[in-house]
Amino acid sequence: MTTKDEMDRIFARHCAAEADKDIGAILDTLTDDVEHDAVGDPRGVLRDKTAIAERYRDIFDALDEDKMETVHRYYGEDFFVDESHWYGRVVGDFMGVPGGGRPVDFRILHVCEIRDGRMSRENVWLDVAAIMQQLASAQ
Repeated sequence: MTTKDEMDRIFARHCAAEADKDIGAILDTLTDDVEHDAVGDPRGVLRDKTAIAERYRDIFDALDEDKMETVHRYYGEDFFVDESHWYGRVVGDFMGVPGGGRPVDFRILHVCEIRDGRMSRENVWLDVAAIMQQLASAQ
């Protein structure tokens, strides 16, 4: 069983790699047979690390993160649910909408399973309504 502290360290490494836009370090936090699910992404659930890397490149082309703050984190046996608030700018096209460098902030939920010191499943939910409202009101 993975302890809360171990899960926190794994997720902190993952989030730091995302903030640094370091795809290699991100992939190092994932198991080889990971299930990567960014809900709403038309590519669906990805299991191939090359495809996951491409998903991250697309995200990094669209978003510049200022910070992500955890609001609550819930733990189970070898999984956690992290509710956070994300702050940054949309610098490219995000969800089909050009960002033009506009600021956005939204709630984000990660549901992650842990195995052998890495994430074996990453399921990500964004508050799409809040994002769309902010992008639409800034046009």
